[in-house]
Amino acid sequence: MAKRRSSKKSNPKSSRKLAGRRKAAVQMVFGRKNYLVLFGSLGLIVLGYVVMALDNARGLTERGDHISLDSPLSLVVSPLILLAGYVGIAVAILWREKKVEEETQDA
Repeated sequence: MAKRRSSKKSNPKSSRKLAGRRKAAVQMVFGRKNYLVLFGSLGLIVLGYVVMALDNARGLTERGDHISLDSPLSLVVSPLILLAGYVGIAVAILWREKKVEEETQDA
């Protein structure tokens, strides 16, 4: 009877290709600037809610009404800070840097 050869052959070229693929750098979905904008926007959102909570925590009048319900800090400033934070998150997710093709021109 004839001897069977194994179907798996050791090919040094294919093992080099696989080793090169394993060592390839992982490409991140977001860049460094995206993460900076994202975390800055999250900070703005936290700041907006803190400003709103601190402004509304002044207490009650003698009649039992809240002191700061008509305050411009909680009615205008804090919502604008929150809006900037939420828009910043959308920008951080959707923004991509332009890919610059590096072409060297022979002089």
